[in-house]
Amino acid sequence: MNFYKQKQKWKYALFLVAILISSLSIYLIRDLENSLEKSINSLSQSIETLHHNHETLEQEESSNMKNFAKAYQTLNNMTLDDEGDYSWAIDLIQQNKTIPVIRVDECYDILDWKNIEIPKNIDEDHDKKEQYIRTEIETMKKVGDSIFIDVWGVKQKLYYKNSAILDQTKKMHAFTLEKQQLADKILKKMRWYPYYQLAFILLFAILAYFIFNAAKRSEQNQVWAGMAKETAHQIGTPLSSLMAWVELLNQNPENESMTIEMDKDLKRLETIAERFSKIGSKPKLNDENITEIIENSISYMEKRFSKNIKFEKNISVITNNIKLNKVLLGWVIENICKNAADAMKGEGKITINCTEDDKVIQMYISDTGRGIDKSIIKSIFMPGITSKNRGWGLGLSLSKRIIEDYHKGKLFVQNSTEKDGTTFCIILPKS
Repeated sequence: MNFYKQKQKWKYALFLVAILISSLSIYLIRDLENSLEKSINSLSQSIETLHHNHETLEQEESSNMKNFAKAYQTLNNMTLDDEGDYSWAIDLIQQNKTIPVIRVDECYDILDWKNIEIPKNIDEDHDKKEQYIRTEIETMKKVGDSIFIDVWGVKQKLYYKNSAILDQTKKMHAFTLEKQQLADKILKKMRWYPYYQLAFILLFAILAYFIFNAAKRSEQNQVWAGMAKETAHQIGTPLSSLMAWVELLNQNPENESMTIEMDKDLKRLETIAERFSKIGSKPKLNDENITEIIENSISYMEKRFSKNIKFEKNISVITNNIKLNKVLLGWVIENICKNAADAMKGEGKITINCTEDDKVIQMYISDTGRGIDKSIIKSIFMPGITSKNRGWGLGLSLSKRIIEDYHKGKLFVQNSTEKDGTTFCIILPKS
């Protein structure tokens, strides 16, 4: 089973779980919003009812005070000779048990009052009581109203203010209106909560992804470096022994042709050991001739690849000396060409085109193979990914590390189709 495909499935599964959690959260908050909106609508109806009751009661009290003033004027203008039924006036005056009223004459002297609650501690003190009544008159001027009445040609004034019931209704209306405005603000804010929550979940997921990826990448680098250095060490021991045996064989002139080829292979093993020893440590970059590196790599591969594989090179580079590690870059070229040879099944053409501009060197390595499977093309540079029946899938992963981590360049698949084969692109900065 492909580990990275399995890993990808887990990523999708976790992503779906996150979407489900976010959707459920949005649904629950929306449900809460609907409930709150219904409550606000109900509260609005109550506010409307309170407002209507307040207006009705206010109109009734205003009308009652006009009738009260009329009744007061009628009773105070009566003489012993007047005839008729004035019980309506007495009833009107007696019915007023809630509206505070104070009557003064034209000289502003207090004549009488009704429904004024005087504190018990000043009820017996005439001066304090009068002062208290005058304070009430000043209050009535600000928040209440007044009506003129004519008593035997003398202008009197009747001050009044809202009853305690009307004031309480007004306060209730203001209180409920304030609560409705607060609930509206809360509802408006709540509508954005699911999106805030979703944004926080996404930010957390992205942060966690980068942290875990960085940790995993660091761990992988340590594993690769350790494995590469151990491989170089293991190769080095028998390599030294083989070099000693070759020296012994060289003492016999009859072995000259054989030892020449053996020496070439030993040098190749030295190169491989050197390549592995450089993994994990920062390699030294020197001024190298990229044309020579390409030609040496092709020369080596032509002798060891199938005779049915042809190499073609088109190098249009003037600036040859750029900062490179020739051992590692040669390894990358050979890795890509080896994969190309496997894809062509030992028969076809490998083309290496190399060009430059003001800032970079561009190298394109193309083959006439069957192309890369679409299911793995996006993850072709990951360790363990391979289209071969046998293989560890490490070559391209190491190649990408060499180009991008050590040379600060880029390595990617330019294009890959079953008909035209595959083209890899290597971009190397000049400076």
